[in-house]
Amino acid sequence: MPACITGRGVLTISSLAAAAVLLGQGCSLGGGDDGPPQSGAGQSEAVETGPDVTALRAAWAEAVGAACTERNEQVEALAVDLPTAVEEDGLATAAQAFAPVEETMLATMTAAEPAPGDEARAEEMTTLYQESGELRIQALGADYVKRDQRFRALMEQSEDAREDANAIATELGAEACATDAPGPYSTVDGLAAVRWGERASKVCSQRDRAFMKLRPTDAARFDAVTRRWLRQTHALAPPEEYADRIERFIGLYEASERAGDQAAAAYRRGDIAAGDRLTDKGNRLRTRSTESMYDVGFAIGFEHFCSAKPA
Repeated sequence: MPACITGRGVLTISSLAAAAVLLGQGCSLGGGDDGPPQSGAGQSEAVETGPDVTALRAAWAEAVGAACTERNEQVEALAVDLPTAVEEDGLATAAQAFAPVEETMLATMTAAEPAPGDEARAEEMTTLYQESGELRIQALGADYVKRDQRFRALMEQSEDAREDANAIATELGAEACATDAPGPYSTVDGLAAVRWGERASKVCSQRDRAFMKLRPTDAARFDAVTRRWLRQTHALAPPEEYADRIERFIGLYEASERAGDQAAAAYRRGDIAAGDRLTDKGNRLRTRSTESMYDVGFAIGFEHFCSAKPA
């Protein structure tokens, strides 16, 4: 068996296999000039690098942030007329107008290409935004029952999902997504005010229609209709912004009812002057209550409220 001559001597038979491996890998067993290719002043050629993660993340953040901004602008435009839409078409139909806005935002987010390594977080963010939008639409369209507890619960879940999505968007550079849509109906309490107004207007209109069917002398039935209306209005959850004003008009109406009861008692005992005075007081209180109630409805944004139109 022949030997392999190297710069260091003779390779034995036992080391020949190892030498063959080294030769197969392009290693020099001798003292030659083999080595990595040189360029310029003897420097190695540059090795090709991976994608520019910073640039890709910036491009993704710009596209996603623009989608969030557009969504907020569209929500603001729709919300301006929300009370009118609710009056005309009802809560469920008005709520569905927001669905295409959320879908457009999600489509843009899905089409945006995240930077390598961000794919899972970007997908999680989009899923959370989708969940938030769906819950918000369900909340707006829910029936008003039990002090609107279902609306509150759904909106709380929607807000939690959106906050989590906003945190991821901010983490990946899309800070614009953490900005809420402007306008009076972008907040939970603003939307709650519209829902309160829609329900309060309905029960008030029912009261007035019932009044129109009664004879002026049917005091007992007037009282029964009034008590039912007050009970129904008390059962509604007042939105925080209007709670004091709502409490005031209800209190004024209850005071007018007490004055009416006192007037009836005065007439029964033959004190006509006292009865007339208390009747006038009750009428004034009822007028103030009604005007205050209408003011709340119009302040929320309704064009019609109960049986009244704005002046």
